[in-house]
Amino acid sequence: MREFGLILGLPAIAMGVMLLFAPKALVRVGEQTNKLYNIDGMVYRNRTIFGAFLIFASLFMTYTTF
Repeated sequence: MREFGLILGLPAIAMGVMLLFAPKALVRVGEQTNKLYNIDGMVYRNRTIFGAFLIFASLFMTYTTF
């Protein structure tokens, strides 16, 4: 279970940080990997809320795995 939390938590931190500080870079990554991750317009319109929530949730998940 600990590994599962880390596998989900650490990439979620990276995605949250990218949503807050480098959304254009995340769009470029999303365009290149469109089959794996489809960026929704609503997420970008509310990127601050989604990014902050994603960082908080992933930090909580990472914390609870230790």
